[in-house]
Amino acid sequence: MVYARPTVCAWYPITPSSSLAEAFQSYCSNYESIRKRRKTSSPSPGEDELASIGIVTGAGWNGARAFTSTSGPGISLMTEFIGLAYFAGSR
Repeated sequence: MVYARPTVCAWYPITPSSSLAEAFQSYCSNYESIRKRRKTSSPSPGEDELASIGIVTGAGWNGARAFTSTSGPGISLMTEFIGLAYFAGSR
C-alpha cells in the first residue's frame, strides 16, 4: 500500500484493522522522513464501518487514492456504501 501512495486511510478502530492502519501510518512517516517529502497520507479513524467506507468512497470520488481495512463481519456492514459507489459511478 505504501508504494501505491494512497493519500487517505480510513478504518474503524478495532483490533484487526487498527494494526494495519497503524503500520501504514508508521511506514508513511518513515518514507516521508527518508525522502524529505511533505506529508502524503491522511489516516482518519471512522466512528464505525459505515463511516470508514463512506470516507473512502468520498475520497475516491474526489480523486484521492484511498483504502480501508476491516474485520470479517465489518465488510458485510460496508456493502451499502459499496453498492452506492458502484451504482453512482456506473451512470
